[in-house]
Amino acid sequence: MYEILLRLPAKLLCRLRAVCRPWRALLSDPQFAAAHSARNPDPLIVAGYAENEGNGMIVDIMDMSGQIVKRVRQVEGSDRVMSMELDLVFVKNVDSGHYRFLNPATGAVYHLPDGFAEENVAFGVNQITEPKFILGQVPSTGEYKLTCQLLEVCTLNSSSHSGWRKKEIPGDDVSFCNLTRLVIDGIVYFLCSDTHHSVTFKDQVIEEDLIITFDLKTEAWGPRIRGPPISFSNNTVQMFDNIGRPIIKQLTLAHLNGSLVVVHGPAPYMDFWILTDFDKGFWVKQYSIQFEQYGHLMPVHPLLVLGDGRVLIHKIDNRFLQVYDPSTKNFTNSVEWTHYSAISTYAGNLLSLDR
Repeated sequence: MYEILLRLPAKLLCRLRAVCRPWRALLSDPQFAAAHSARNPDPLIVAGYAENEGNGMIVDIMDMSGQIVKRVRQVEGSDRVMSMELDLVFVKNVDSGHYRFLNPATGAVYHLPDGFAEENVAFGVNQITEPKFILGQVPSTGEYKLTCQLLEVCTLNSSSHSGWRKKEIPGDDVSFCNLTRLVIDGIVYFLCSDTHHSVTFKDQVIEEDLIITFDLKTEAWGPRIRGPPISFSNNTVQMFDNIGRPIIKQLTLAHLNGSLVVVHGPAPYMDFWILTDFDKGFWVKQYSIQFEQYGHLMPVHPLLVLGDGRVLIHKIDNRFLQVYDPSTKNFTNSVEWTHYSAISTYAGNLLSLDR
């Protein structure tokens, strides 16, 4: 029976919890949920938005068709969803200016410490209008750690926090833009905005941008990685968008199924470079996608590679998340996202949600 249930879709298993108490106990067991998730990685989407001014915040967890499988409502009217980080929702209270993370599956709340490290306060650099945070989880301990652009680190749990700890910032131009930094398995990756190495080969300019790493467990800077060997012709005619602005090289970072990805644009041609060997810095151009729009300047952000090789993509100028099929080179619409303030893939699984 255990092996049969493992092979059934998660949606059906949620309904089968009502059959009897033994089935409910089994299908609610975290170990069963983990085993089922490993065998049936059904993707979920998490999105948040403010309903109306003063009426609180809503967070929806949806399947790929857009059907809501869980809705979390917060009653505080001045809450605003800022972003989705891992399986948590990043929330700001507009009235108080306080930040916190919300776990939509368990209801746990993680409050951020006010202010910053004493060293930064002494230098008068703690007055930041809208600080940028990066949330990561240490695999060996499961604890959440947060970094901000100063660079400071704090450890979060559901009842308290450790306060900010100042860390030395490297000499490189570290970017804290949402699309040029991310966390994978407790390692923060930063794309340095103005640091790259260029060589010319057969009339092609080869650029290797620099990616630096920060280990959340040790809270120390790690190895530096040369980016993918992106080339463009010296003889290429300058391209312009539809209002006459010059099109420049566009790089963002993405996390696809455990791998670090550099997305090279701008559209209509987007290349996805996947880091296949961290130690050797070896990159493979896995996808090269052509869009209909020419001269598109908004970033194209891949969210997930599905089991059949299709790619879930977030385009800022499109009202739907889209699924790209590399075999047919076609796009199909998925979840409509325009009425949400933030959207991402959900790191949890359907059986872990208390319905």
